[in-house]
Amino acid sequence: MERSAKAEEIIRRHGVFATPPPLAAYVVRAVHHLLRSRFGQPDGLAAREVRVLDPAAGSMSFILEAWRVALEQSADGKDLIRGHLLPHFQGIELLADEWLEGHRKVKAFLNDRGYLPGAGECVSLHLADALAEPKSNGSDWIENVVIGNPPWVGSSSRRGHWIQGLLKGYCLPDGTEDEGCYRVDGEPLGERNPKWLQDDYVKFLRMAQWMIHRNGSGIVAFVVNHNCLEAPTFRGLRRSMLRTFDEVYALDLHGNRRRKETAPDGSVDESVFPGVAQGAAVLILVRRKGLGKKVFRADLFGSRQSKLAALGAASLESTGWTEVRPCSPLYRFAGLNRRAERSFREGLSLPEIFPVSSAGVITGRDALVTDIDRRAIEARVSRLEKGRGPAWGLAPRHLSRLRADPGWPRHLTRCTVRPFDVRHIVLAPYLVERPRQAVMSHMQRGQNLGLIVSRQCKEEPGAFVTRWTSGHKVVSPYDLNTLFPLYLYTEPGAGPVANISQAVLAHLGNLYGTAPQPEEVLGYVYAVLHSPGYRKRFREQLRHDFPRLSFPREASELRRLGALGAQLVTTHLLEDPRATALPVHLEGDVNLPLTRNRQKLGAFDEKAGRVLLNGEGLCFRAIEPEVWRYRIGSYPVLERWLKARAGRVLSPTEARDFGRIAAALRQTLVLQSRIENHPT
Repeated sequence: MERSAKAEEIIRRHGVFATPPPLAAYVVRAVHHLLRSRFGQPDGLAAREVRVLDPAAGSMSFILEAWRVALEQSADGKDLIRGHLLPHFQGIELLADEWLEGHRKVKAFLNDRGYLPGAGECVSLHLADALAEPKSNGSDWIENVVIGNPPWVGSSSRRGHWIQGLLKGYCLPDGTEDEGCYRVDGEPLGERNPKWLQDDYVKFLRMAQWMIHRNGSGIVAFVVNHNCLEAPTFRGLRRSMLRTFDEVYALDLHGNRRRKETAPDGSVDESVFPGVAQGAAVLILVRRKGLGKKVFRADLFGSRQSKLAALGAASLESTGWTEVRPCSPLYRFAGLNRRAERSFREGLSLPEIFPVSSAGVITGRDALVTDIDRRAIEARVSRLEKGRGPAWGLAPRHLSRLRADPGWPRHLTRCTVRPFDVRHIVLAPYLVERPRQAVMSHMQRGQNLGLIVSRQCKEEPGAFVTRWTSGHKVVSPYDLNTLFPLYLYTEPGAGPVANISQAVLAHLGNLYGTAPQPEEVLGYVYAVLHSPGYRKRFREQLRHDFPRLSFPREASELRRLGALGAQLVTTHLLEDPRATALPVHLEGDVNLPLTRNRQKLGAFDEKAGRVLLNGEGLCFRAIEPEVWRYRIGSYPVLERWLKARAGRVLSPTEARDFGRIAAALRQTLVLQSRIENHPT
């Protein structure tokens, strides 16, 4: 059944997603089992000592499922309803429509069982904000089970003083301090943009954690965004939970459409929530004195229907848990090779080597300010300046700034948006959402170099270099990348200063007798980042953090590997004359455009070494299969370059560039093979 416009608005504004019944049932059965096996309550949810709260109750699906399970344990259902279920199972709901729907469903549930509430009996579903300070919501909640599917909304407006305090840490009953989400092992989190910690589901997790702390023991069982299981931003949250809870069960339901997740066998992987781009997880947290500290992880891939069928048939006991051991500094709820992790952590992180960096430019309106053709941008912005055509979503004050700036063409520059794909951009602060000018300005002066790397990656880790400014998805369509300039221009008219940590240079100077040149350092780093062995060994670590590198003990090793990396740099900048040998050529009517059908553009005839460009015989010839398939990060380089030009007539320069890129990729394969012969 399609959602109404009103329901869509609720989802968009409040991040409310109706929980599929099999998912709610799995969570409730898990809680019931834990109450029996960990808390010595043979009746589980039917035990009169149990207090249950759903702080984002919506239509009461979790509470009603818990009632069903509890009633299965009782011979006298009406007595259980009267003496336990009505008074001890409570819900809080902020949205009035959901609150009314919850009341309706509870009444229907009771009617179906022939129970009519007596005088003074009422449904414990409160219209309130669970994230407000406890006294302000009118109740003093006493609970040992907190359950539900809290809303996921990153741009939450619920930023009250009390819940913000819980995010930052709070005093524990024993007088010690919980570090909160913004510190890890006594140190600040250090995230430049920790905004995802403001997502509502994180706040509900912290509220539930505080409740269990106050109660002394209990269970939290939530459906959450799966990013909190592994993403670096949430390492403070995970560290805090590990200190609070004795057992952690993390069932990753995957289905992250933004990262185009697939099952391990390559088949479809969907979210359990229709229309939701983020992946989901079940997080169950148990605190009870006497339990040993353990973390368990399981994964569920597949179609939505197959996942819900599996959840409907599964239990906590039958789930294929693997014990994992989260460790510093990320405390990920995931398995890892501890030897590789230890070796990885011994290296220096890229921000430790190159201290000044920034995420790539986010324009917010690529179709206005970027283009392959400089004249096309100039024409668009000129029309906008003169008040012709659409406003492109620009605020009136930004339009006014454009129209008051006749010198706006001075903001035209070049920007690397994909590997080997450099375009024109108007990098004006009133036209671009996030110009990153503090760092990008260093790329607009002199012959600079910039290293582009993602902090985390879903697929293969990628690295690239540029002499220009950088977009934010250069090496992956799923992960934000960071630009590390090699040189900084700190004073007008002054020469460049190397963007390499003085501590690193001093260390290398002591190690080698003389500190290496900045280009040697970059060459060494670039070689390591393109080493297949390095990528394979640290595959898991590179999924979740910036690359970390150890420098060789001998200067000769750094020079040899650095020279290979330097050659790779010039190859990727298309500045190496040796990377021009492939006889790639354009065949057919060169005045015809490439097909607009991006699915058909770039069909590869492996036997003939031919890339089809339209249905009229236009093609590139003499392309080797391994060159055509070569990927940088998540991108098949040649295919992506072509598809960015769908519907265009390739200029002679572009046709030549395609051949040069193919030659550069062939040279890359040769250099990577040579890099593998050196220790990394």
